[in-house]
This record gives sequence, structure tokens and C-alpha cells, in this order.
Amino acid sequence: MRTRALAIPLGMTVAFTGITATAAHAYDNSTITVSSWQRYTSECPCSNSTGVDYTEFKYDAGGEGLKLVVKKSGVPVAQVEFHPSDELLYVYDGKNDGDSVFVHAFWWDGNGLIKDEATYWAPGTSAAIDMNVIEMDGDDDLDEGTKVYFQIFDDKELTDELTTIYRYNATA
Repeated sequence: MRTRALAIPLGMTVAFTGITATAAHAYDNSTITVSSWQRYTSECPCSNSTGVDYTEFKYDAGGEGLKLVVKKSGVPVAQVEFHPSDELLYVYDGKNDGDSVFVHAFWWDGNGLIKDEATYWAPGTSAAIDMNVIEMDGDDDLDEGTKVYFQIFDDKELTDELTTIYRYNATA
């Protein structure tokens, strides 16, 4: 299932699907830690077993895979993975607390202007772990070699940051 939203001025988000997620329960960010695992996928297959699940990146010449794990008091509450071989984005909500996590992704064109941006999220069901897999290649017009930046939020309004902007990126 693909979910996509368009961020518009004043921090509002308009969903293009009928899927909604409930309001976030903001974390005390003083207990939040973020770990990242980045790999040049021309040196893969390679794997990492930390976080919500086991992650394996396939070989992809020139690609750079990214796995972000957000923990609250040492317990994984969110995970985001970008797999360049298939240009797949995995979004995990690792805590059944009545909300979801939201990933804002953006990338630039050759002139330094934002080419496109999108917001993705896990479904936010009653399951212990929710996951959404998004194929970014087709609809998002990701060209090979494009650097994609990711920021994770705990609310659909994209105001409660769990990670900082520009810090985490991967290459398609």
C-alpha cells in the first residue's frame, strides 16, 4: 500500500488517499536516541540486525542504503530503511501507542532546487509493529544517483521532530 502526502505552507499536510493516522502522542524527546547505519551498496550484500527487524541490502552500484532506528529509553519505536536496489522505503512504527511515525523525504534537481518531496507513514493499526513499504522509483521520479534526505516526525503535521533535517540521507 502506498501512502503519499503533499506538504503545503503553514505545516499542513494533505493526504492523497483515504488513509488517516490518529494524532501523535509526542515523546519526551530527552529520552530519544537515533542510530543510523549507512552502507555503499556496491559493497553488498550486507546486513544489520539492530532495531525493529533484520535488514539486508542488495548489491546496487553507486547506491547508498540507510537504516535509521529511533529509540525511546532504549526501546525501538520507529525504523526507516531506504533500499537503493529497488528504491524501496520501509517505514516501521515499532510501538503500539495509538499513533504512527511520519517520514518526510525530499530531493533536489541538478539546479539545487527541490525537485520533489513526499511524506510517508506506517498504517498505525493495533498491531505491535506496523510497516509500510513504498516503491519510490516510479511515482516519485527518483533518478539513479539522486541523494534523498529523510526526516522522521511523531506527528502528521510534521512539527514534532524525532530526527534533524539534512542529517540522514541515502543515494538511489
